[in-house]
Amino acid sequence: MSNSSAFSDRAYRRLALAVPGLVEHAWVLRDAGAVRELLLPDGRGLVQLALGAPGRLTDALTGARRAEGDDVRGLLTRAAVRELPAGAVRLGVQLHPMALSRLFVAAPQARVAAGRAADLLVDRAAPPQDLLGEAVVEAARAALTAGEDDEAARLVVAAVVRRAQESADERPGSDEDDEHRATFAEVVSQVDAERGLVAAADLARAHEVTVSDLHRWSVRYLGVPPATYLAAVRFTGFVREAVGPGPVAPTDVVAALRWYAQSAVAPREVERFTGLSPVELRRVEERVAELVGIA
Repeated sequence: MSNSSAFSDRAYRRLALAVPGLVEHAWVLRDAGAVRELLLPDGRGLVQLALGAPGRLTDALTGARRAEGDDVRGLLTRAAVRELPAGAVRLGVQLHPMALSRLFVAAPQARVAAGRAADLLVDRAAPPQDLLGEAVVEAARAALTAGEDDEAARLVVAAVVRRAQESADERPGSDEDDEHRATFAEVVSQVDAERGLVAAADLARAHEVTVSDLHRWSVRYLGVPPATYLAAVRFTGFVREAVGPGPVAPTDVVAALRWYAQSAVAPREVERFTGLSPVELRRVEERVAELVGIA
């Protein structure tokens, strides 16, 4: 169970099913009551299977809304408020930041030529069948329905690994490609360790590559330029520092944003520390407060 009173009706299990470079872990949550939470733009993609009525995601900055259920999604560049109905069950497989660049989720006719970036689903989602196949989705959903959470997660992770191998066979890379991917994986690891509080130029210098290299690899392996990725990770780090680990209650985030706004931090420092400009930060606070009914 979550240790947050906002999630007292939630049962959450984290499953240790890591696959280097592809899967970081899996989780299963079961909510007895309706729930609102804030999803953070932590730089990771996700494979998710959902039982019960669909939920809803609302972009905390733009207000754009979409249904939330079975999907494969790329990294979020902005926080989103997730609303789940009572009785919601979710299986999630959290992907390594660079995983989708190995999985090529887009349908075969939509895939781009070798050497160019695939559709990495930034701020968007695709049906999980595109990645896992219909049979795996049905089998995993059946296991989840039966309460066999570990089996459901293993089925999904195994399908992700198979897809990565198939993609590698379809589009074998050169030694240079492998070297670039390995170097950029080290960059991503540093960004995580420093919670995004590092400049792109400093990353390039630390890894002895050019800023142009860094930009090209970021777009190719993550789907966004370095500045966008760093801003997302910074915002996540800012929120985590304020509210701690685990599911994020929107009320806690609004309180943290309001406290920060009252601390009279210089505008330049706001963006450097949170990844958002003062105007954007205020807009996120107001929209989240509106969505959850905070005066």
